[in-house]
Amino acid sequence: MLGSIRRTRLLTPLTLVLCGLLAFPPSACGFFGSLTIEKEKELGEEFCLRLQQYYPVARDPYLTAYINAVGQKLVQQVGPQPFQYRFFILEDPTYNAFAVPGGFIFVNTGIIRIMEREDELAGVLAHEITHIHQRHMAKRMEKAKVTTVATLVGLLAAVLLGGAAAAPILAGTMAGAESAMLAYSREDEREADTLGFKWMTRAGYDPHYMMSVFRKMNRQRWFDGDDYPVYLKTHPELESRIIDLAHLIDSHQLGDRRESSPNPAFTYFRQRLEALYGNPQRMKRELLIRLSQEPDNVPNRYTLALVYKRLGDRPKALEAYQQALDLDPHNTMIKRDLAIFKYESNRIQEAQNLFKELLRKDPRDEISLYYTGLIYQSQHQVDQALDLFERLLRMNPGFTEVYYSLGTLYGEKQRLGLAHYYLGRYSRMAKDLPTALFHFRKALAHLVTSDRYYAEAQIEVARLERMRVRVSH
Repeated sequence: MLGSIRRTRLLTPLTLVLCGLLAFPPSACGFFGSLTIEKEKELGEEFCLRLQQYYPVARDPYLTAYINAVGQKLVQQVGPQPFQYRFFILEDPTYNAFAVPGGFIFVNTGIIRIMEREDELAGVLAHEITHIHQRHMAKRMEKAKVTTVATLVGLLAAVLLGGAAAAPILAGTMAGAESAMLAYSREDEREADTLGFKWMTRAGYDPHYMMSVFRKMNRQRWFDGDDYPVYLKTHPELESRIIDLAHLIDSHQLGDRRESSPNPAFTYFRQRLEALYGNPQRMKRELLIRLSQEPDNVPNRYTLALVYKRLGDRPKALEAYQQALDLDPHNTMIKRDLAIFKYESNRIQEAQNLFKELLRKDPRDEISLYYTGLIYQSQHQVDQALDLFERLLRMNPGFTEVYYSLGTLYGEKQRLGLAHYYLGRYSRMAKDLPTALFHFRKALAHLVTSDRYYAEAQIEVARLERMRVRVSH
């Protein structure tokens, strides 16, 4: 039953994606030519734009900041890159993670739920980073000599999201004929494992956990029968790769460090993910039972606060936050969430004091920077807010809400080109494509042609027009 549910969940959005992606006639897409780095970036942007129309992307600031921090920690070990790596969480129960040319990495909530520590997440991300770094998919696309962006995006969807579900749609199309050519080879996977091992070891992670998460997915096939986890279909030969990783670990004489305690931040990350995207009533019942047996369990007390907040019971949420913080007064995660809660309750000064305290401890705390920027914005301290939001965007370009704040602030300063550009980016990420096209066109009307944002807005307009988006106002 579980397997059939997962198959249906995958087939429906993938069918929609591919119907939309492969419906464009060649004349609408133009000749794509050789896959240069710049065109690879364009392809990645277009794939992400279309994927996010059908797959919900987690937009919780803490979750996006956390996975970005882990990902960037690994990217720093790789050295100079032509891409700006971006990390996303897809709200999908299937076990999958995949890398899109141009620096985009997606991890499903399903695979995160089977992880028990940050090292396992790092193992998956390091593997996917290597696929992009080594341009495995891009090189295969160059050999396929596909001529249109739409067909390339369709091929990516077929291969990375599970080709079997796409077979009826791909039949008789160019994408159907070429999709097998894009599957990762044994050599690609070995290289992604070997270099991923290198990046995560350099970053201080235990590579044993790259093996452990692979083993969990490998075991899942026994529960799901013929409905293999998508990751096993898109990243084949997992059993032999696990053996190769074991030999690699032995050759480096790393020993087994798996008795060390998990990173507490990951515990909060995973429980937050469960609280925000799981069944809140079921979680409330389970948490109350656990807390009756272990009342001083801080992560459970914190998660109960999140669940109460999601259910709209704000008094109980505040009580649970405060109880959790009383148990662990120096816990920055709880303190940050309590500050957000107070900001949302219009207790601005209390919230600002807590955010200042958090930023003194960690000046790169993305969430505290964001909310401090919102407070500056509400107090009409426009330049201070702009400085924070621009810095935050450089730190994490996947932070959707920052684009909206930048758009409104530049509008207040009458810098209409940038205002429309950022509002266009926000609308695109929020899946409102007609509004995005409206703003990008307005940006072109106000920006000078020498401005780098002008060229980016041109690309966005061309991409949305190619998708036949129509402005309704």
